[in-house]
Amino acid sequence: MIKSINFKNFQISNNLLQGPFPTLSKVSFSNCTTNYTQMFLSQVASTFDSIFINEVQSQINASINLSSLKSLNSFTFNFKDRIDNNSIQLINDYPDSSNGLIYMKPQIFSVNINDFPNMDNIGYESFSIYSYSPPNQGYKYIQTLKNIKSLVFDVKNGSIDFNQFSSIPKNNSIKDIFFYGDRTEILTTIKVDLSNLTSMTNLIIKGDLSGFNINGGKLPLILPKSLNTFSLTTTNNRGVNYSDIGEFFINYPHISNVDFSNNNIVGNFSQWKNIGCKNAQFERNKLKGSVDSSWCTSKLMVDYNQLSGPLPSCFTCHFNSYFVYSWIGNKNGNNFSNISPPPPCTTLIPNLRYEKPPNIYDFVNLYLYGQDLGFSNLDFRTSMFFEVITPSELFFSHQAAVNINTYLDITFIGPGQTYRVSTIQKAPIVDKITPTIISRQLTIDGSFFNYNKSSFNILVDNYQCVTHSATFFQVKCIMIQSFNFNSNTLSKITINVNDYYYYNLTVLTTTFYAYLNQTTGITNCTSDCASLGGICNSVINQCYFLECPNNCTNSLSGRCDKTTGVCKCTSNHQGSDCSLPFNPCNSGCSEPIGNGICNNQTGICSCTVGLQGEDCSIPSHYITSVTPCSNDGGEVSIDGWFGNDYDGTHTLSSYTVIIGQLDCIVTSINKSTIKCNLGSGTGTKNIKIINTKHTNVLFIGNGLFNYQNQIKTCPNNCSGTNNGKCNSNTGECECNNKFTGFDCSMLISISPQPSTNSTVNNKTGQVELNNQDTKYEISILSLNEISFDGSIIISHQLNRNWSIDSNNTELNKFKFSQTLINNTCTITYMIEEIKNENKNFTFGTTTFTLEKDSIKLTVSINNYQYQSTLNTLQLVFYSAVVDTNSTDNNNECNKKEASIDTSEINNQQVSNYIQISKNSKILVGRFINQVISDSRATFMSSAIIKDNNDSSSTSSIKLGLNLPHCNECLIDPDFSVLVSSDFKQSCSDDGSNKNKWLIPVAVVVPVVGCALIFVVAIIIYKKNRINMKIVAFKLKSFKNKQ
Repeated sequence: MIKSINFKNFQISNNLLQGPFPTLSKVSFSNCTTNYTQMFLSQVASTFDSIFINEVQSQINASINLSSLKSLNSFTFNFKDRIDNNSIQLINDYPDSSNGLIYMKPQIFSVNINDFPNMDNIGYESFSIYSYSPPNQGYKYIQTLKNIKSLVFDVKNGSIDFNQFSSIPKNNSIKDIFFYGDRTEILTTIKVDLSNLTSMTNLIIKGDLSGFNINGGKLPLILPKSLNTFSLTTTNNRGVNYSDIGEFFINYPHISNVDFSNNNIVGNFSQWKNIGCKNAQFERNKLKGSVDSSWCTSKLMVDYNQLSGPLPSCFTCHFNSYFVYSWIGNKNGNNFSNISPPPPCTTLIPNLRYEKPPNIYDFVNLYLYGQDLGFSNLDFRTSMFFEVITPSELFFSHQAAVNINTYLDITFIGPGQTYRVSTIQKAPIVDKITPTIISRQLTIDGSFFNYNKSSFNILVDNYQCVTHSATFFQVKCIMIQSFNFNSNTLSKITINVNDYYYYNLTVLTTTFYAYLNQTTGITNCTSDCASLGGICNSVINQCYFLECPNNCTNSLSGRCDKTTGVCKCTSNHQGSDCSLPFNPCNSGCSEPIGNGICNNQTGICSCTVGLQGEDCSIPSHYITSVTPCSNDGGEVSIDGWFGNDYDGTHTLSSYTVIIGQLDCIVTSINKSTIKCNLGSGTGTKNIKIINTKHTNVLFIGNGLFNYQNQIKTCPNNCSGTNNGKCNSNTGECECNNKFTGFDCSMLISISPQPSTNSTVNNKTGQVELNNQDTKYEISILSLNEISFDGSIIISHQLNRNWSIDSNNTELNKFKFSQTLINNTCTITYMIEEIKNENKNFTFGTTTFTLEKDSIKLTVSINNYQYQSTLNTLQLVFYSAVVDTNSTDNNNECNKKEASIDTSEINNQQVSNYIQISKNSKILVGRFINQVISDSRATFMSSAIIKDNNDSSSTSSIKLGLNLPHCNECLIDPDFSVLVSSDFKQSCSDDGSNKNKWLIPVAVVVPVVGCALIFVVAIIIYKKNRINMKIVAFKLKSFKNKQ
């Protein structure tokens, strides 16, 4: 019975393939002649499975009807030489695919053609095209190849625009594309997006790549996430110096096999890091630099380059093996510094993991894992066959269980070293322990240890002994704590080894007793100590019984396990001696999602910050910032914490927001932002948030909302149009030439001025401004936690608790800090002296300039621990003025009582202002009504704090800045000293001398989250604005204060 026949050098009939051939399934033709035009117009005999036509030499023009081959599994038609005159045309004479049928045979189709018909209804396993050149206009029907799994294009000459492959629709079956160009130019002018080929695992491109790049040498491809193998190589030395290969390995870590060989790449290989590639080929390029250790997990081929420097140990340990020597060594351009000869291999660490797969009873899996293990199974010899999974790190073997011994010897060829590893899970067997008292080292000999020193946890009488070397037969550790090696008493040594069995961690434990003032041999007791309720004293071969703490309190609380000395408590007791009660919580406290933990002494859940309720599932919400609407009403954005819906509580769908007396209709909400629409209004309002599903979820934010007035007003209307005009966009006065001050109320003086000096107290953080016999004091007094009803929950005093940072080396900056008592909050206080020239700052939406010799105070408050999420913060500033009792009688005419003006405290202006006057000098404080809360700008209100017990109310003032509930807040004030015209330079002058002085200190206070910035700028203005003179506002060195 003939099933296969091969015709060579025959003249054959053109209807030979129509049969009949009852038994013939495979026929081959080699260098045969016939009228091929007629051969495939009718269906071939149905008995044929495969037809191969090779080495056709005559020039022919033939047509092949695809339906004539529908009984075949394989079909090949190839010329001996691909020449331009040969013309074979495929004719798709199957019905179209509108009926849903896809024609699957022949499964493997290989033919010499230049182009192909519409193949929308064809679903071959493999379709190979061999041609002299591609069509001039590209493959017309390339998008119809979507149902073919493997595509092969082998083109001898010409050029092709590779971008046409991106036209294949997304729902396709393509797994492989192989394009071999020989002398073919592969071109593109744009990035070729192949991400629609979502099933493709292999992409091989080879040809003339000189025109296959974009942007002056970048890879012109977007690859799918399914890709496993990618090759981009050139012929005839027509490659490209691709400049983004390093980025390629970052962007495509899932590609296991990469080939960039035979290009002209000149990159610095030192900068390229391997993430997931298992096989990487770079041979025959012009790479420079060294080899990073990340390439240890890849079979790396880099010969014919210009690499240098030391090779990582994973390569030098196996340099004598075939792979490393052949593809990485010093030949053909490379010049590595540590391979002639290679250094001793000290980094190789083998370990064996034993796993028994479920439901497979006669076989086991062995995983050889560790460090510097080699790149193939030819790098070591053993009695079992291993295949590589990850080079250098992981090898796998599937073995019959009967062939498994308790250990396995592995000889690594490169370093010439043999290692013994355990094939089973077995606790270490200890034979001897030797102490070295001088170095505090213990040497433990035996078997069934391992080479992974990080897997050991060795305890000596509960003191840690750190492992510094380990083999199968021995482990060495060093005592890191004080230990008496000279004691003639038994010490308990416990060796815990982390081991894996079937993906689960198992701790293998060996416990024994020994004298550590001598070498001790370890033997096993003849009695079964465990059954007697004790343990074996391996030194004297006798059972040993341990006592428990407090004898476990009593029999109702627990019982003593004398083999371990550990109490086993009853179900309602806990603790080392079972003396503590154990009360389980009624709920799970939402522990799996991190909402809280059970306090099993009280039986009550301890919820994490921002959550409440019996099971910690209800949010304790709060507001950190608000983006308001204008006076006309509109959208309001409220940021903070409002819970979530994933725990099934449906909290987010149950919120109601009330601002002032108006409902704010919620339009969208997530765990951190509520957006709602509010009606028109003016002024500052409270915000109330209610949750209708959880009635105890309530938040009241006092003064957190302020309608945004598009037309801003200025303080004191800039004292009239003669003095200045109001900038309605910024809310700041623009003074005329003769006037100055925040409200343009002061005349600029041209007469000499008394100087202002500054000092900083390095203990209290207080700044003092001294002018003649008048001294102003400015300090941050306290940080208060405020309840929603306005009462103070706790007040943290700040002014006498600062510690100066002596390590601060920044020029003109002084740094203080403190940590609040019984709180996690850290406060940092920075004083910056503006020297040499003016300096610009931006705070929130405000930009301002501090002039030369100004002072900027920055206070950063971070991670404040609130006693309740309903609470907010208030930062209190303190300003005062006192006489210094100067003996200068020439200044008596300027003596005036202190007075305070708070008429410009107006939260509807951009800034608030206070004034303290005394002795014809004025301290002016300016506070910007804005705070940056958790990186968002929001409204901040200010309020005068009255103290009925303060008898100095006419010479001092306390101002509270009301901050939202923030994790990080930022406030940004500045101070400046201005001199104006109500000060007598000399009391002996007659009345014709009208020069008078006013010294206003401007304070700008913007606020952000829980980091607070405080700026002091001291500037002295003359009467003529052009000739302003800066008063030196010098900070005394903190060194002189210490």
